[in-house]
Amino acid sequence: MSIRYLLAAALFAGGCVGDLTPVADDDGDDDVTPDAGGGGGGGLARQMFESDVFPILSAKCGAGCHLTTSASSTPFVAAAVGTAYVTATGFDSVVGNYTTTGAAMYTLLVPGPHQARTFTADEQMKVSAWLAQEVTERSGGGGGEDPPPTEETPAQATARLISEWSGCLKLEDFTALNFGPSWANKGSNQGNCEQCHSTGAYGFKAADDNTGMYETLSTNKYYMMAYFAVDISDLANPKMVPNFTNFQRVGLRQVPHQEHPSFNTNLNDNAMQKLQQLYDLTMGYKTAGTCGTPRIPQ
Repeated sequence: MSIRYLLAAALFAGGCVGDLTPVADDDGDDDVTPDAGGGGGGGLARQMFESDVFPILSAKCGAGCHLTTSASSTPFVAAAVGTAYVTATGFDSVVGNYTTTGAAMYTLLVPGPHQARTFTADEQMKVSAWLAQEVTERSGGGGGEDPPPTEETPAQATARLISEWSGCLKLEDFTALNFGPSWANKGSNQGNCEQCHSTGAYGFKAADDNTGMYETLSTNKYYMMAYFAVDISDLANPKMVPNFTNFQRVGLRQVPHQEHPSFNTNLNDNAMQKLQQLYDLTMGYKTAGTCGTPRIPQ
């Protein structure tokens, strides 16, 4: 696939200062979930992004690294505010499910540092407020009421589910399904996925190695969330889901992924079927209470 773009399922890919490829999971980072939170933002959330968040991203992330003109890192920062919202929210690897534990644009810089950059207290407040509004709008809520003290926040639910899922994934399933080779050999109009992603370049891993794929997806939430998403559209029943939304957006070259190679996004595609089968097996363990010890801490 084109080196410029699996900036789709990608997280903050190789950057302008050193390597931004995700490393082994750490307590402060997070990842890559998709638009698994219902509909779309765009009302007050968009206003908050354009007035409060875009200036921050432009200064912190767009200064040479992540502008839409970048050829070496995820281009999620538009040059002008008019297209900034659509561009940033088009990268699931950047916004995740819009929680402070699921949006890489927040977790990489809080506490940070990420390429010597962090958010100030004021910037944290503005970005987290915008993320909270996105969660409200995308889950169909209109108000900003806090959940009762006994209920999980969206961020808490996200962190918990990612951690639990890491203990439910099993090596034997990766092997039985031949999961690694299925994705490594998934084709596009510019070649197989493994041409760019066998070692996890651009925040997405597709390697012809079942053991390696298991180890990576079960210990690094950046890579895990390229394949699985945390759905918080119903906060009373948050759940993991296959990340088909992300693959469809990228494979169909939807904004802002127009330069990414196109690939088959049908659910009957072999790799997509393997993802569904792995999900079904893993969810079965979770439902039965037979998962192992979480490999990713909350």
